[in-house]
Amino acid sequence: GKGYIVDAALQTTHALEWSWPARAGFHPWYATLNNGLRVTAVGGEDSITDLHRTKLVGSVRTYVFTGDAGLDMKAWFQGLREGRAFVSAGPLLDFSVDGKIPGQTVRLAEAGSRLEIKLGVQSIVPLSKAELIFNGDVMETMSFDGDQTLLGLVREVTVDRSGWFHLRVEGLPDERYPLDAAFAQAFTNPIWVLIGDQPVRDAESARYCLRWIDKLQGMADEWPGWRSEKEREHVYRQFEEARQIYRRFESEAGDGPAH
Repeated sequence: GKGYIVDAALQTTHALEWSWPARAGFHPWYATLNNGLRVTAVGGEDSITDLHRTKLVGSVRTYVFTGDAGLDMKAWFQGLREGRAFVSAGPLLDFSVDGKIPGQTVRLAEAGSRLEIKLGVQSIVPLSKAELIFNGDVMETMSFDGDQTLLGLVREVTVDRSGWFHLRVEGLPDERYPLDAAFAQAFTNPIWVLIGDQPVRDAESARYCLRWIDKLQGMADEWPGWRSEKEREHVYRQFEEARQIYRRFESEAGDGPAH
């Protein structure tokens, strides 16, 4: 995943894989979403060659909404490309904003409009919290009552800028059995909200991506395995092309100094 920030900017990747429940991966994913780069989060097991941890096939899954097409392969891939999916190591999620599901877009004429949020969660293990996220920030944290396996809520929220919502839930490590996971986790892909012609932009997220590329290039500078100078120059041109994209995003956000 070290090259993700570059690949996202150049639109050479369609998906970002979660192979184990974790939280660190949200930071780079959110940074790209915050500048309108639509990359679908998916679940998977990587290559299952980790000598310290071998995961069961299907321990982290991708659920895709295919509509009336049902179990159709082409519809599944199309739904995946459009982000109509959620990632889960166990819990099942239902999430909508003004009737739109993950991967879809709510279009508003002006800021300040009220939006109806609906969410539902089912789990075979107890969950500790559910979080409603807007543009990478926690808008609301919801706790589970009773046996902590069910949650259903309706909320109304107001948005003042273009952005995205998603739902994420998790449980505690000592309450994960029988899941083959460090802890129960599930989250949806974004539901986008666009106000007029205002793009989704965030200057600090763009600067985060620029710092990431600087770090990546520093690692590339020290890499001894370049096969040729031509190969090295090709990769460095990609770094610079991605930098120019994030600098443009930063400028378009208009709320911070240039990098």
